[in-house]
Parts: sequence; C-alpha cells; structure tokens
Amino acid sequence: MRSVIAESVFLARAVELLGSRAPALEAESGGLEAVENSAPHPDCVQALALLGVPQCGSTASRLSEEITDSSDLVLTMTRPQCYQMAQRFPEYRNRFFSLIEANGVIEALLENLGIALEGQDHEVIAGGISELELGKALDRAVYALREAPRESMRAIPGVLLDVRELMMRFSPCFYQVSAIHDPIGGTAEETERCARQIDTEVTRFVCGMLALSLSETQPD
Repeated sequence: MRSVIAESVFLARAVELLGSRAPALEAESGGLEAVENSAPHPDCVQALALLGVPQCGSTASRLSEEITDSSDLVLTMTRPQCYQMAQRFPEYRNRFFSLIEANGVIEALLENLGIALEGQDHEVIAGGISELELGKALDRAVYALREAPRESMRAIPGVLLDVRELMMRFSPCFYQVSAIHDPIGGTAEETERCARQIDTEVTRFVCGMLALSLSETQPD
C-alpha cells in the first residue's frame, strides 16, 4: 500500500516539476513480501483520491536482486526494512535508505553546499537543463547520496543530531519518528495521515534531489 502511494506521488510530482522532462525521474514500487501482480489495496486507491494524485499503473512486485541491481536508490518506509534489504543484498548496501533518512542526508548535503531547500521555486529548479543533462546531473546527485558517510549524516530533516548521536541518545524514539508506519487494519484517519506523510516526504525527496542535481551542474 505505502509503496504504491509513494510511486504515484513521485511520478505526479516529477510531471508537475519537470513537465516533458519528467522521464528523467523513474520510480517503481515493490515490497519485501509482496504477492506478485496483486492489485493495490482499496485503502491505497482511496488515499490517492484524497491526495488528488493519479494512481500509477503498477501491480504488486517483490523486490529482487535484478530490480535492486537496476535501481539507483531503494527507498524503504522504515529503517528496519532498510536493514533487511541490506542483509538480503549486501553488495548493494549503499543504495538502501529509509525515505525519511534519505531526506535527512539530502538536507545535510545541501547545507554543506550552502543551499537551503525551503524557499526555492522548485518549479524552476534545473529549469534550463535538457532531459539528457538533467539525467547526468541526477546520476551525480545519486552518487553523492550513496557515498555520504551515513553514520555522521543527519537522519531526520531539521534534526541537527547525526545518526550516531540519535542512536545513542534516543534509540527507541528515533525508530518511531523516522518511520512511515503501515496503516492497514487501522482507521480511515490513520490511512489518510499515512498518505499525507508519504506525500510530504516523497515531494521533499524529489525537490531535494533536483536541488542537489542543480548544484551538480554548477562550475567548481
């Protein structure tokens, strides 16, 4: 459910921000234990309608080594899921991030470059760049994200403590607030809250990656 919402939001924001260059950003949803080719959960369809986001055409797929190998990044809803993926496919460890963690790392990388994500006109981010140039810039941004020293990077946007400090001081709380929790079986309000959190985090991720890409197109 959560991954289909995330994919749908990702593709919608790519079109909003990039128009005809949206294919430079690709996304595919999947699950650790998904039932192959099953339809999205009915609550997922309702949540996307509440967000006003078109539903992507995906059916359920289980994350495999082939998919992981062809992916630049694999974003999970929780850190434990991220750990599971890293254990399952250890050769791709630096590709796995929880979505909220990825946003924290992007924020830290942008801050190091003197770039604030808030206040930018995201509709004109990378505005003068062709789809080919944007693709190359995104590749460099992905490399910067994958090579970031994770233990000393910000794990949650807006929280100045790095991962090591958070784990030492607030470990149980950290796992709670750094996850997008599964709402299946909960109330309609919980489902809507989950969908809106995914929308916020995915939109932040898309904007952050574009901002990081734009910084990568500037001369040294």
